[in-house]
Amino acid sequence: MHIARAYCVDASKIVDIYQARALFYGQDEPRRRFEFLCSDDACRSANATRVTGVNYDKLVEEGHCVAIRPHFRRNPDSSHIDVCEWVLRERSFEALDSESREEGRGPRRVRSFRNVKAGDLVDLFLVNPATPLGTPQREAGAAASGSVESKRRSVRNGRQRHTRADFLETVTSVYELLEPGERREATLRIGRGPALSYQTAFCRIEYYLGVSGRRIFHGGVRVQRHGPNFVVRFFDRVRPYQAGSDVSRAVSLYLKRNMLQEHWNGRFLAAQLTEAARPGRYAHCYFFGRLVSHPTHAHRFVVNVDSLDHLAFAVRSVKPH
Repeated sequence: MHIARAYCVDASKIVDIYQARALFYGQDEPRRRFEFLCSDDACRSANATRVTGVNYDKLVEEGHCVAIRPHFRRNPDSSHIDVCEWVLRERSFEALDSESREEGRGPRRVRSFRNVKAGDLVDLFLVNPATPLGTPQREAGAAASGSVESKRRSVRNGRQRHTRADFLETVTSVYELLEPGERREATLRIGRGPALSYQTAFCRIEYYLGVSGRRIFHGGVRVQRHGPNFVVRFFDRVRPYQAGSDVSRAVSLYLKRNMLQEHWNGRFLAAQLTEAARPGRYAHCYFFGRLVSHPTHAHRFVVNVDSLDHLAFAVRSVKPH
């Protein structure tokens, strides 16, 4: 059963899993895991229904198996009431799938992939409502409460459901869980753009100059500390596509700690980058934004994003030789 939000007992409010993670990394060390109850008021009041937060306290993806992304899950020792919002949501998905099978409408419009359930597949990335750079922490927290996974909502349009997100990591989590063949089948709209396959919507940084339209760019990066700040350098260089040019261009990103601390998710990002800068670590960087010329080095690009909501990292261990 998919649970998008939970009541955080420690913070005395309802949060999505990314807000829970931001609150966790907002603590001073040693950090303490939180206690969660069901977000449905009636369910929580009736049974004090417990919910489990998974991997919201993890920085590094270990091993070669499918990474288990941060999420809430049903606690097997705690029952939800029949009219709980998450029970009703699960039943609605099951009913639509059953109707599709019974009516034999050919390929099902709603389906589950191997590691992604139908209700978790984001098919619309809202790019405008994100928290702008420089938004104070107190305002960002309020903005985030209507954002991230808590704003992921499934709506019925005829027989079609759409799951929306305005936090990039929600979308990149789906991309990483989809298998290569499934990325060609699952679709994503970025803003008001056309529906693209996930494979097309996500583009390696080296092909930046060879594509048109909105894309989510990504690639492996090396992270270095620069005093209290962070320098992120992509391993791959942007290939030239102009006639007569054979010069590839390096790509980097500079993140200041004070800018991170002002963002609702910034302390988690700082913890991620600190971990990625350690020996034996690297990261994979995703961004929705653009590349601009470096102010002093003509053959370099710099990543420019409108909001840190449009930036995501996955920290990984270097594979042993």
